[in-house]
Amino acid sequence: MKSTHIVILVGLAIFIVALGVNLSKNVSTYADFDMARQSGKQIHISGEWVRRDQGGYDQTQDLFTFYLKDTLQNVELVHFYDPMPMNFDKAEKVVVVGGYQDEGFVADKIITKCPSKYEETDITAGEPVQQ
Repeated sequence: MKSTHIVILVGLAIFIVALGVNLSKNVSTYADFDMARQSGKQIHISGEWVRRDQGGYDQTQDLFTFYLKDTLQNVELVHFYDPMPMNFDKAEKVVVVGGYQDEGFVADKIITKCPSKYEETDITAGEPVQQ
C-alpha cells in the first residue's frame, strides 16, 4: 500500500471515531424528571401542562415558567428563557428538551402537540369528522 493510502485511511478512521463520540454526547433521550435530575444530561420530557394559573411570562427576564406533569405524575416547575410558544395554551401534550441547572429544570426547547393538528377532517367540507 502506498503511504498516501495509509494516511487517508488513518484520517478517515479518526474522523469516524470523532463523529461517533460527538453524536453519542449530543443524543437526547426521553425520561421523567427524576431520571433527568440524576443524569445531568440533555433530556426530553413528555407531559402535560398543569397548574395553569401559576407561572407565566416575566418580560424583564424574558422567562416563561410553567408546571409540567411527566408520565410518572411528577410535577416540576419548568423555566424557559423565551416567550411562551405559539399554541402552547391549546396543547394537550408538551415535550420539553433541557436539563437541570441551579434554578431547576431549564428547557432549551418546547415542542407542543395540539389536538386540532391531528384531528381527522372531511376533505370536501374542511370540518372534523364526527364518529
